[in-house]
Amino acid sequence: MPQTPSYFGPSTVMLSFYEVCVATVATALTIVCALWYLRHVRMERPGIGTFKGRDIAVLTVFLATLPLLYIHLPRVILTSFLAVTFTASISIGLKPLLKPAQVWLVVGGLIGLNIWLARTMLGTVLGWQIYWAEDAILVVLGAASVANLYVQGGMKLKHVASFALTLAFYDVLFTTAFPVTDALAEEFLGFPLDPSVGMRFGIANAALGLGDLLVYSLFFCASFKAYGRKGAKLAGSLALVFGVVGPSYAPLVVNVLDARGDRIIPAQAIFGPAAFFAYRWMRKHWGRERTMKEFLESDDVPKAEVIRAAAELPTPQPEAGQVPVGAPAAGS
Repeated sequence: MPQTPSYFGPSTVMLSFYEVCVATVATALTIVCALWYLRHVRMERPGIGTFKGRDIAVLTVFLATLPLLYIHLPRVILTSFLAVTFTASISIGLKPLLKPAQVWLVVGGLIGLNIWLARTMLGTVLGWQIYWAEDAILVVLGAASVANLYVQGGMKLKHVASFALTLAFYDVLFTTAFPVTDALAEEFLGFPLDPSVGMRFGIANAALGLGDLLVYSLFFCASFKAYGRKGAKLAGSLALVFGVVGPSYAPLVVNVLDARGDRIIPAQAIFGPAAFFAYRWMRKHWGRERTMKEFLESDDVPKAEVIRAAAELPTPQPEAGQVPVGAPAAGS
């Protein structure tokens, strides 16, 4: 009599299908939110000057060392650190849209609800699904806000492409030689403020990380700012093919599963090189990138928003005794 298999979970093909569904929805939501924000909302540009290669190197080192810190922090400190991170990123995006009290009410409510759901609702599949849906709001808002902070702050497409290519090497290194990616999946799953967009299907979880969503939205928004709709179409296609489909079906080739069935998806290892070579192609065939000023003056930004923003600028008033321009001088 044949032995009964000890594992009744979904097959690798079904897990890949779940991953494609989740990653597609997560990527689409993030880049749509980031694009809407880029076209309609102006952030106050931080006083950081212009982006250079050194800035990208610093950002890469910071993001590369952060996961190492995550897996060694005590749970309470890690949750507190994630709460501060989400608070900072989301509040950046909400400040131009809401009053200060409303910003803190929304951010505090989302974080508090997430912690409560993680503590009380993960005993059932429905509870997991509710938790993942609420967690997705935090992650999408955070990724879209930070992407706009960088793109509106001066980050160019060439910077994003170099950043993605660098992360590709990091992704390969810390997925194969040093399994930090696997350790992070174990560390975050089932606890508050998971920095990924996911969903529960039976006993299986499928998720896409905040870092991947940030890179996709950065590349999409920077492409739109640099080359308009044609750049956005190319960037969106690359995100779908090399950021969603490729990493989701990679396990069918490498068949990498951990003890709990969590997925190891080397997303940037696939997307990073594609993004870099796509930028080189755009630069060669479409010329230099537009500046932020040129982007705001183009048809890609709703004119009503530009007019409204200009109307909000204070009109300088003449000082006492000063003759306004165009007015006749005294005694003339």
